Amino acid sequence: MRTIISFLKNNYLWLVLILILSFNLRLYKIENPIADWHSWRQADTAAVARNFYKQSLPSPDGEVKEGFNPFLPKGDDMQVISEIKPQLNLNRYRMVEFPIYPSLVYFTYVFNGGVDEKLARMVSVFFSLGSIVFIYFIVKRYSTSVHALMSALIFGILPFSIYYSRVTLPEPSLIFFSLGMFYFIDRWIYESGNKLMIVAALFTAAAFLTKPMAVFFLIPLVYSYYLKEGFKFPPLRYWLFAVLAFSPFIAWRYWILNYAEGIPASTWLLNGNGIRLRPSFFRWIVGDRLGREILSIAGGFLFLLGVIVKPIHKKNYLLHLLTLSSFLYLVVFATGNVQHDYYQVLLTPVLSIFVARGICLMFEGIPLFLPRIITMPLAVFIMGLMLFLTWNEVKGLYQVNNWAIVHGGEAADRLLPQNAVVIAPYQGDTAFLYQTNRIGFPIINSSVEQMKKENGATALVSTAFDAKTAWLANKYNLLEKTDEYAVIDLTTLNPNFKDDGSNEPL
Repeated sequence: MRTIISFLKNNYLWLVLILILSFNLRLYKIENPIADWHSWRQADTAAVARNFYKQSLPSPDGEVKEGFNPFLPKGDDMQVISEIKPQLNLNRYRMVEFPIYPSLVYFTYVFNGGVDEKLARMVSVFFSLGSIVFIYFIVKRYSTSVHALMSALIFGILPFSIYYSRVTLPEPSLIFFSLGMFYFIDRWIYESGNKLMIVAALFTAAAFLTKPMAVFFLIPLVYSYYLKEGFKFPPLRYWLFAVLAFSPFIAWRYWILNYAEGIPASTWLLNGNGIRLRPSFFRWIVGDRLGREILSIAGGFLFLLGVIVKPIHKKNYLLHLLTLSSFLYLVVFATGNVQHDYYQVLLTPVLSIFVARGICLMFEGIPLFLPRIITMPLAVFIMGLMLFLTWNEVKGLYQVNNWAIVHGGEAADRLLPQNAVVIAPYQGDTAFLYQTNRIGFPIINSSVEQMKKENGATALVSTAFDAKTAWLANKYNLLEKTDEYAVIDLTTLNPNFKDDGSNEPL
């Protein structure tokens, strides 16, 4: 009996069980095509991994193509995306984050012997599981083991966190690298040691190469430095760490300037629409995203309870400062956070940590609060209510709302040659273009005829049966038409075409 009790008290056992539960939850609709919520951004990232693989395949004549090159990531999109060099991106450069995540996906495709988006999603899942482990160890350093396990559990089962842990986006890897950076730098500050410094530098370099938003996980560590070193000038070891950690990021940012047409416009993310700290900003972030989609009112109560009660264990405010820094990120990238809910994924670690703390406080009992016989079942009820309410909001994100782009893309992939340049108009959204497995344009910039002449477009795949599509289907070879889509070969005239002098409709 004592052996069983001792076994059940093993924190690592419970952590493993949390990981198993979290893994299984993330398998929900793992087979989805890249056409669910935020498919436009998912498609851009997935295209880089797929093109790494396609570039490495031998051509029919036996010659190897470009090959895998993480320093020249390429998507499918040839349209104008840059504000630095606003011209057609005909080489399809995708110069955003250094492609750590797409590179790992590429290797799974090589091992698999073919492209399979489920593998791309699984790479994100495993990054997410690694984040759960880091959350456990971070919280355990500054709170109780129970709080650490509860934090890992909340991150693992929160519906918003689950959905964005199996997407083809860099965010799951960003959270993993940022948490690793936070954990190892904090340890290194107090413990020193070259091994810890190297590991911390590697995680920092990976985090910043993925996205510079990682800085908001770095800022709170100034507090750890202050507790260890005081106000004195940083010793040499910190300067050495900075060189190791940030040189790759600086080098990458200088490198991508050589391909400026492939750097997507990004300054608008800060405050492009002037919404920062305006009433509508709080309505969207606090009322809609946090109060409805991510935590709900129930989870918001637990989070506030966890935040406002000062830390007792070790009396260290590092986790509170991580929360403050995470919310500073919302203010700095105001427009990006208002327009895209996936930007709030970076908040999920601190939200999980303090929701978990709120639950633990209700279980432990708070002086001058209700007795534990009431707060304990109330905590379970509020936690369950949070999961129920947020799941009702998040479950719609898994839906593929337009199967026509998937079916039309499959038809294009079947009917068109590999070197086709496809116009797949979807209001600039690259999700439709991605489904065709071809390079091209997700929008009609001027006219199809002009894009054919000036940009080398060879095919049109359309889900809109408008006058433009009808005119083109009459003039050119209509390869396939259903109730959902039409595939038109722009290189071959319809043998029955009779030129009546009409022009392509606008």
